[in-house]
Amino acid sequence: MSLELVIKENTEVIRQLIATMQKGKTFTPDTSPQPKTECTDKRTTGEKPCLDDQPLPVAVALAALYGAPGRELDLDKLAAAVEVTETATGKDRNETIDTLTMALKGVERATQLHGTGVFDLAIQILEHWDALPGITERRAYAERLLDTPKAERANVKPAKPKTTEKKQPVSETKTDEPIPDVAALMEQGRTLIIEKLAPETPAELRKTLDKFGLKKLTDCPHEKLPEVIAALTQLADSLEA
Repeated sequence: MSLELVIKENTEVIRQLIATMQKGKTFTPDTSPQPKTECTDKRTTGEKPCLDDQPLPVAVALAALYGAPGRELDLDKLAAAVEVTETATGKDRNETIDTLTMALKGVERATQLHGTGVFDLAIQILEHWDALPGITERRAYAERLLDTPKAERANVKPAKPKTTEKKQPVSETKTDEPIPDVAALMEQGRTLIIEKLAPETPAELRKTLDKFGLKKLTDCPHEKLPEVIAALTQLADSLEA
């Protein structure tokens, strides 16, 4: 609408108002105001959320929390999954969800999937969780699943670890088995700190490390490393929100 037309209409309304006031009547404009268009809220309209729309961490959480029934997504399931992925409190984190999320974030093809694709991938990995002790094995299994047509993936089993007849001393077992996990997690933590956290939010980075009693990441005991990396990942994700 042109400025000239707006002024003309406003002048006409004022003229009507003055004439009505002089006659002692209630003023009713010739044109009724148009209602404002409002966005709909899924919680008030009852609209069902879509699994395909969910980001990777939420899709993983749904698979871990609900298994196959998580595919029938509703608002309560979605709220529970989001709460688990967004909580900043270490004791409230779910270690399985955190470690599987970290594993799939390292698989490029997995990060390009819609929520349903991530959910299906997570469901099958979780079915064989005990046979996939570390992040390296989980990523390798995810790659194998993605290399296989979807209809045939149920037949793909994790590779069996090589067994030796000799029993290794307990000390050697402790040192050898966690190495892939620790190395991968430590590298992920260094990348987060150097590329994102230290340049963008050094104060929050310091607070996060202090919360775990750490001066630097390399001081972290191996058994606490997944929890520390999960907290650093949460902090990095909050910068992108």
